Amino acid sequence: MIFTIVGAALTLLTVYGVLKLDRKLFLSGIAYFSFLPIIGESMAYNADKDKGAAHIVVIFVFIAQFILALPTKIVYGPDNSAAMKLTMKIGLALLVFNIGGVVYIFCLNTGVPAQYGYYHAVIGLAIVYLLIKRASGVSWVKQ
Repeated sequence: MIFTIVGAALTLLTVYGVLKLDRKLFLSGIAYFSFLPIIGESMAYNADKDKGAAHIVVIFVFIAQFILALPTKIVYGPDNSAAMKLTMKIGLALLVFNIGGVVYIFCLNTGVPAQYGYYHAVIGLAIVYLLIKRASGVSWVKQ
């Protein structure tokens, strides 16, 4: 129950960050949401060592997501083309991770409750929305 409440809160934080174009809230929601699969897969790994390799892969994917999404205090704008290109690539990587979470939960019969798949889907849609906004020239609110 705690995972469900925390997951919902962090998913809402991510969506709120996208809607307000608040980079720190958006990235914080995704970064801290990444801990839920890490914790869940660690518990699953300890309970079922036969499928240990799959659990380890998922753990490392979400460690990577955490690292990519961890908010930094570096401020950059549209005038820095290298940073803008890198942000798009990081956004696409986060999108792939969350689409992978949806596939993992809904298509691979892993026993993970469906609500977590919905959380990944909502985060993925928020990222798509943000990537479209960013591609159209909309920038983060200054922080």
